[in-house]
Amino acid sequence: MGGCELDTAATQLLGMEPERTGRTLRQLRTDRGLSLRELAGTLFCDYSWLCNIEAGRRWPKDRNWAEQADLTLQANGTLVAAWDADQRERSRLDDTVRMLEQARRDSESLLVAPDGAQLDQVHDGIIHIAKNARFESYDRTLSRATEIRAELMRRIKLGAHSADEIRDLYVALGRVCGVLSYLTLDLGQADTARVHAQAAFQLGDRADHDQLRAWARGTQALALRFTKDFELAAAAATDGLKYVGSSTGTTEPRLLCGLAASVANLGDSARALELLDAAERARDAASRDEIPGLFTFSPAKQIYYRGFSLMWSDDKRTLVKSAKASEDAIDAWQVQRSPGDEMLSQIYLATAKARLGDLDASIAAVSPVLNNPISAHFSWVRKRLNQLDGLLDKHFPDSAVAGEMRGTLTAYIHAA
Repeated sequence: MGGCELDTAATQLLGMEPERTGRTLRQLRTDRGLSLRELAGTLFCDYSWLCNIEAGRRWPKDRNWAEQADLTLQANGTLVAAWDADQRERSRLDDTVRMLEQARRDSESLLVAPDGAQLDQVHDGIIHIAKNARFESYDRTLSRATEIRAELMRRIKLGAHSADEIRDLYVALGRVCGVLSYLTLDLGQADTARVHAQAAFQLGDRADHDQLRAWARGTQALALRFTKDFELAAAAATDGLKYVGSSTGTTEPRLLCGLAASVANLGDSARALELLDAAERARDAASRDEIPGLFTFSPAKQIYYRGFSLMWSDDKRTLVKSAKASEDAIDAWQVQRSPGDEMLSQIYLATAKARLGDLDASIAAVSPVLNNPISAHFSWVRKRLNQLDGLLDKHFPDSAVAGEMRGTLTAYIHAA
């Protein structure tokens, strides 16, 4: 029997339910009192393959198989309906993946030689995307971004611009590349995110636009931290600081916080604290951002950075500061809604509490995350939950309570 692997990160962000067929199959089988081996024998298929279908790790591509299983289980079309729903969502995922690949190719071409064209009425569209990227469906945001980008690139190829409009075109196109960088990083595609961010930087460089250059370097640093390339991330953030000025909005505190996160992961918590304090001073002097949403480093985000940058320290007083910052960030996200960031702040609080030796507080902090639907999560959440799992093992190796929570985390992560 054939099957195909699910792209877990993509299915989450698209709101898909990759276990629908398997979940329905398991329910029907148990309702009828059949074991997996008995059903596998009845359907003349491999036991391990059927086990993987029920677990959501595989999916039967053949609709005839679903029809046969439906008849065998006397499901009256229930299993076939589940299969059809999965098929529709898989087609949707395929379309999204194709758009992602096209967007990557476009950014790669921009790295070579973007040409000149004029900026038309796309500014409002870019603002809408930047403001709503974390609240509307992933494929909708991606579709809008690629449509705007295709129009901008068409104008580039046609040379449809006047001499004084080319700079605005480069800036607009660079911002769309920045949006794509964030979207692909949410899917865990750090390499592709770096391509888009580098394209954004080069377009900012062509336009001599400091805000875009500084922002793009911060986004490159973010993608590099995702893959634990902390020295390269620190270098990118440091380079971005060269472009900070009176017109760059909140990019300076963003870059300083990103640099703090990198040096903290490299073991220098004292330096991280200095950088975080410098970011607070930079916040007070920051000008207004040109574009809201993804292009703005909010006060809530800055508090959030303090929480996770300090949670790597071995110093108890610093860990207490980390926990307090994460608690403040959780409160701040109630005002400025960002569900993914709020979940991450809860994980950072749980991490700081675990490192302080307070197991009960750590479990209490992470529990709200586990009550959220898996479809709301993205790559950073899974990554940080894995780190928390390792910390519980390290700090509470003989605790049955910690072992039980680790089992819960593992099951949750694997289900995601």
